[in-house]
Amino acid sequence: MKNRLVKMIPVVLFPLLTWLISAPAGLETETWHMFGLCLSLLCGLILKPFSEPVISLIVLGLGACFVEKPAVLYSGYAAQGVWFLLAVLLACGAFKKTGLGKRLAYILLSKFGGTKFGRSSLGLGYVMMLCDLILSPATGSNTSRSAIVFPIFRGVSESLGSYPDKDPQKLGGYLELLEHVVAMSTAVLFLTGMASNAVIASTIKDIAGVELTWMLWFKAALVPGLIVLFLCPLVVYKLYPPQMKDLGDINPFVVSKMQEMGAMKKDEKILLALFIMAILGWMLGGKIGISMYVVAFAFLALELLLGVMDWNDLMAEKGAWNMYIWYGAFFSISGAINEGGFYSWLSGQIQNYLDLSAVNGMAVLVILLLISFVTKYFFVSNAAYIASIYPVILTLAASTNVNIMALSLMLAFFGGYGALLCNYGNGASIYIFGNGYVSQKDWYLKGTILLAMIFAVFLIIGLPYWKIMGIC
Repeated sequence: MKNRLVKMIPVVLFPLLTWLISAPAGLETETWHMFGLCLSLLCGLILKPFSEPVISLIVLGLGACFVEKPAVLYSGYAAQGVWFLLAVLLACGAFKKTGLGKRLAYILLSKFGGTKFGRSSLGLGYVMMLCDLILSPATGSNTSRSAIVFPIFRGVSESLGSYPDKDPQKLGGYLELLEHVVAMSTAVLFLTGMASNAVIASTIKDIAGVELTWMLWFKAALVPGLIVLFLCPLVVYKLYPPQMKDLGDINPFVVSKMQEMGAMKKDEKILLALFIMAILGWMLGGKIGISMYVVAFAFLALELLLGVMDWNDLMAEKGAWNMYIWYGAFFSISGAINEGGFYSWLSGQIQNYLDLSAVNGMAVLVILLLISFVTKYFFVSNAAYIASIYPVILTLAASTNVNIMALSLMLAFFGGYGALLCNYGNGASIYIFGNGYVSQKDWYLKGTILLAMIFAVFLIIGLPYWKIMGIC
């Protein structure tokens, strides 16, 4: 308890300081007070004296004492983006409940396990990648997706004698590191691929005025993202090679697991049909006048109407409700300081020391992205990192020659890929690293190399592709 109280000191201190200290020249007093609350929330999410939703509620309670119009603190809970993300995360809980996610993985294993390619550790890596890819469009949390996919392949690894504390590099180390790269890569492909993507999209729209729809996001990510994704198993295989190359026949293991699951149940069949309909809705909805928000809620509503999920199942999705509480708070506060002109003011102060107005647009793009990579190490929460760093970078970019759409897309995609730098990049990073097959040194080193490779792919292939497609 004492440790928690110590960590709470900066959470309480920042609002007090902004209340006691006059607002700097160029800032309204109300905006200055909201900035204090933003710092308070960021400190709480980084230090974590309590869970994210508890911290968010504490900050909102404190904030009501420091702002003239407390209603602004709760406006984020009415935002479309917040409810969209909640609907997607609640709906994806059905994959765990019905077991459909596991079944799809075992089906893929059974199809490839008997082939020469499937008997190799590299082939197994590609099967794991395909499993994650299949689930990614409609599972709005790459943490949840990793929690479905990786235990299956960890089971394969352990069945072959590779454990975290015994022969980890025999097979498990390769699969663990690969799942981290894959989880970030599939998250990048779709706006619904991970929770932070919605935070990124709303931040970019608010600051830069660029709206990243589900289809635009997918179209832009398609070519460079798929190239990265299909290179991942091979590159990780070279960077962190498993000692076991030939796995032998893994079909007995797969068959036993599928027998345990039994025949495909009615709920699984319904969910599979709804899953396909949701993907089609997100892909084609913009052309027929149906927004991605409508599709998300229709997906969830049909799950409830058809009995795939019930209210108790929704209440059990703690991750979704946790996200709703802290994201709603962040949306409220960050939106308020943006409307108050804080980021424009801050970028003006930074420009006194870092003037990029006369620098070539491509050079500005690289510089700003490198800044975003370096600052990533200082954040445990991916959402906190996005909400605090991205507005500053986008506002700085407004006075330069950089292509705003290109920068927005790069920031959108590297909000996921950036997690490769450390073992706390986002929730999926923490979960996967926690399996214990890969040392922290190897995690950091290999992750940095992989990020550099991915950055090169997007610069060399992504940018020309976007230009050819008329995206930017």
